Amino acid sequence: MKSRFLAVCIGLTVSVSTLAAGAANQPLDAPEAAYWHAESQTWLVSSLGGGLSLARDGIGWLARYDAQGRLLDPRWIDGLDAPTGIASVGNRVYVADRAGVHEIDVPQAKRLRTIQIPGSIFLNDIAAAPNGDLFVSDFEANRIYRLDQDRKPEVWLEGEQLQNPNGLIVDGDHLVIATWGPMTDPKIFAVKHPGTVLRAHLKSKALTPLGDGKPIASFDGIAKVGDDYFATDWPAGRLLRISKTGEAREVLAGFYQLADLGYDPTGNTLAMPVMSDHRLIFLHLGALP
Repeated sequence: MKSRFLAVCIGLTVSVSTLAAGAANQPLDAPEAAYWHAESQTWLVSSLGGGLSLARDGIGWLARYDAQGRLLDPRWIDGLDAPTGIASVGNRVYVADRAGVHEIDVPQAKRLRTIQIPGSIFLNDIAAAPNGDLFVSDFEANRIYRLDQDRKPEVWLEGEQLQNPNGLIVDGDHLVIATWGPMTDPKIFAVKHPGTVLRAHLKSKALTPLGDGKPIASFDGIAKVGDDYFATDWPAGRLLRISKTGEAREVLAGFYQLADLGYDPTGNTLAMPVMSDHRLIFLHLGALP
């Protein structure tokens, strides 16, 4: 089902497109991440399958959409467990999942292998550096792994200072980390206080907050757009715009379980999954000031 509606936020009216799961194709079931693959000019969207199940049950998948948000293949890659974050290096796509990181050949639409990460608990997001290295957040373990160009995993950063890392992007010479906040009960994702945005230098690993590091939100995904970051607040259902000095303002609200977003710079469009009602929202940023 396709529809157009208007969402009112910060005193503005913003045009948003949504694509909901339909009975015929069922392209989305608890969609967790949207990713723009520039080489193929398509959107890839991961679905946990089975609602919010994180089980190793083989019922998760990736759907594929064109640049205009039209469904191309509801089950482009299936047989996954509960896939979450997505990144790419050329025509290879990498997807975080319960058993490890899947490597997918895009032209062949074929899963090549699953890279196991020993000791991992809850692999969540993944980001690619310009040199081809991959960084993977382990949400529950307070850990970030690096997979080098040979895809050999290593613990890159670890510790409570990561505040349960979730969304990742590489921005220049830093890994930007959107945190959930220090968790007090992983079963219900309860936190001592909301998370913030951190920056880790790719060479020195020095970890610094964006701005003053104050708690902002329990973040899921993060994307860089111009000089700002756009990040999703999963439990509050908000999209936030965050300046390079760490100041955050609300752009959209009212989308409970707003998950890991992607950005298409050519179309100047964000795509954001809504896990609670199995939708994919397209926000055209030209509507914003």
